[in-house]
Amino acid sequence: MCVDYRGLNKITRKNRHPLPRIDELLDRFRGARYYSKLDLLSGYHQQRIFEPHTHKTAFRCRYGHFEFNVVPFGLTNAPASFSNMMLRVLDPVLDKWVVVYLDDLLIYSKTKKEHLQHLRSVLALLRKNGLYAKLSKCSFMQDETEFLGHTITKDGIKTSAGLSKAISDWPTPKSTKDVQQFLGLAQFYQQYVSGFAGIALPLSSLLANNTPFKWTDEQQSAFLQLKRAICSAPVLRIFDPDLSPLSKQMHPVSPSVQCCCRLTGKGIPIPSHSLPGKMQSAERNYPVHEQELLAVIHALRTWRYYLDGTKFSVHTDHATLRHFPTQPKLTRRQARWMELLQEYDFDFKYKRGVDNIVPDALSRRPDYREPDPVELYNLSVSLSPDVRDQLVQDYNDDPRLGPIYKDCLDGKVANGYSFQNNLLYFTRRGATTLAIPRHSPIRLTLLHDAHDSATAGHFGFQKTYDNLRRFVYWPHIAKDTQQYVATCEKCQRNKDSQDRPAGLLQPLPIPSQRWEVVTMDFIGPLPPTARNFDAITVFVDKLTKQAHFVPSTTSATAVDVAHQFFDNIFKLHGTPTSIISDRDTRFTSRFWQELHRLMDVKLALSTAYHPQTDGQTEVMNKTLKTMLRAFIDNKQSNWDQLLPSLEFAYNNAVNASTGYSPFFLNSGQHPRLPTALLGKPSSSVPTVDTFLTEQATTLALAQDALQRAQDHQEQQANKRRRDHKYKVGDKVLLRATNITIPADSIRPADKLRPLFLGPFTLLEQHSPVTFRVELPPFYKIHDVFHVDTFRPYLPSPESLGIRAPAPVDPTVIDGEEEYEVDEILKYRFYRRQHQFLVSFKGYGREADEWLPVSNLDNCMDLVTTFKEQHGIIF
Repeated sequence: MCVDYRGLNKITRKNRHPLPRIDELLDRFRGARYYSKLDLLSGYHQQRIFEPHTHKTAFRCRYGHFEFNVVPFGLTNAPASFSNMMLRVLDPVLDKWVVVYLDDLLIYSKTKKEHLQHLRSVLALLRKNGLYAKLSKCSFMQDETEFLGHTITKDGIKTSAGLSKAISDWPTPKSTKDVQQFLGLAQFYQQYVSGFAGIALPLSSLLANNTPFKWTDEQQSAFLQLKRAICSAPVLRIFDPDLSPLSKQMHPVSPSVQCCCRLTGKGIPIPSHSLPGKMQSAERNYPVHEQELLAVIHALRTWRYYLDGTKFSVHTDHATLRHFPTQPKLTRRQARWMELLQEYDFDFKYKRGVDNIVPDALSRRPDYREPDPVELYNLSVSLSPDVRDQLVQDYNDDPRLGPIYKDCLDGKVANGYSFQNNLLYFTRRGATTLAIPRHSPIRLTLLHDAHDSATAGHFGFQKTYDNLRRFVYWPHIAKDTQQYVATCEKCQRNKDSQDRPAGLLQPLPIPSQRWEVVTMDFIGPLPPTARNFDAITVFVDKLTKQAHFVPSTTSATAVDVAHQFFDNIFKLHGTPTSIISDRDTRFTSRFWQELHRLMDVKLALSTAYHPQTDGQTEVMNKTLKTMLRAFIDNKQSNWDQLLPSLEFAYNNAVNASTGYSPFFLNSGQHPRLPTALLGKPSSSVPTVDTFLTEQATTLALAQDALQRAQDHQEQQANKRRRDHKYKVGDKVLLRATNITIPADSIRPADKLRPLFLGPFTLLEQHSPVTFRVELPPFYKIHDVFHVDTFRPYLPSPESLGIRAPAPVDPTVIDGEEEYEVDEILKYRFYRRQHQFLVSFKGYGREADEWLPVSNLDNCMDLVTTFKEQHGIIF
């Protein structure tokens, strides 16, 4: 249970009781071989509060008002009060065979018999004072135990396995704060690492004020070296003042102000402590002998509790320090240091650098020296240690390059391969490139950098392959590159297809009767006329090619179009069996469908945005526009008055496909023109049978001519087209031309929008060249498309990794599917609703959708953030 005591803590007089130093507690275990650890059960709750003060801990909840009778968690003086209690309870044995840190108790002894006695005495004191330990957290008679982040053994102390694992698994820092956190944890173990400050110098340099964060090979190397040093740290011998006076050695290390303290037991030097440090900028200007002496002063101040009252030796490779105690003249700084040195019993011993290995190596670390200015211009880019280590591991695991790599390690020469810096290089046609194992994860990084990065430009296979093979090689590199480029999501969506259009021409059947099949289309908008017309409705008979031009308006409703059809077609030619039109909204209205249902007419919609299906009317529209240009006035407002004359002219002209005029095929004779009145009238009148026979013969000849023309057209068109291999269930990308999606509202330039949308699934094949496509429900378009609007979607294979996020499956809430929102893109107030344009996790921009705010209850945090960023208030 947690109670907020911030107000009480603010007015409480603080108990400044100090907690014991961890290093001082660790020194108590010198010589111990057996350990028992006790952990009190909810330690604070085992301490009563002085009864007149219990009201200060009062709190309220829905069950009433309560006061604590024991110390609760969260009080500012709880740790100090508990420490005082533990010191009072364990005072008879404290620091003799037990140490305490808050509620953690560690009993230590040199023998088993002694340990049992110590354990009984501690438990007796706890029982006497009514204190209880938690059995599951206690351990008894151990020769190794964890205590305060260290592992205590009979041989000394070492790093905790848990904390070492945390340091070993620490990810590469990405910011200055990450570096601070890592160094904060690593410094807890700095006494185990000889030269800690020097190793960590490249990292600590990033923490300087006004220093931009820049992670280079130097920082990466220091980061890995520090982790290895901590995880492989030695067992430190606990400092023993009872060893012989000359066996304790302290080595000053300048100019890094580091010292190594080593003990000698049974003639073997044992590491005891390493004292890290780094000189300040002013101290680097000291003379060399003062820098050496500064390391001694630094060590004496830090290890005072070890060295005070004992004799020790200071081993140095600087001979002049031996004469410092007898130096007649001293500077003020040296006089202050001499006053401190006289408090200790020690002597200086000279040791050559070649023999003084550890401190000499630390003092000569190159990263402590001021860099030569010339070196700043000789920096080079190289592989990071992580990449090198990964390559070495992948070499050993690769079935093809593994044996070659082992041969090179043994000094054997492999054909075509060379060995340098533990890496394999492959030579072909005089060019030497780095060899990469085919299944190495580095291969995917290289493919990404050679194709997906901004400096690579998402070029095609050849350019990507040329960029790669200049520097690297792996088996089947060309095949992998080809597959990588072909399955690139961005390339598939944004690059136009260089193939011929898919789908062979599929001509419609030639009708057997006049006005059996009618094609219909609109021309507009046009300049308004005096009668307020601004569009033309065009009706054409599929067999005779006879046309009717009806003035109309762009705002004509389904009812208006139905009247035009009834007044101009039905009254003259009856009911057609099929009407072919483009997919205009007027033809998809419920009224239009109902009208044709009553007339028993099958509405054959052309495929969405594929006007070639209605090629006849398209050609007719071009012809009519050409005729209008020739006769329209300067104001372009009399075109509706020209339509009857132009309709007659078109129907009286011989059609190139049929070889007859539409008038002749429809009525069996040519219309009488004014000029025909000047000629001699015909006196022959054919019989009915003869007339019908001639009509049937003419119609058959026209059908044959249409078939030949259609075959020729099909042959010529298919030279520029190709057959397709699409089938139901395939995933395809859909050409974005003429398709408007909600995401287009945030794109300032249509020219830079993706060329393809998707992927979508093919649900049903309507004809040899058309399919019904599974579209999102908010796509307000017809879902049947021609195959030349498709592009096969090629998903990235598993061998090339996951390069696009997988769509997130919807969650079913109250029987309805809900998709996870990824981002809020835009806001609008539409139809009295506050709406947001949202994108969904794992889906492309084609799935973006405008949703009312009432539908976004499960992502209100995103909505609130977007409103705050854009100053939207409602």
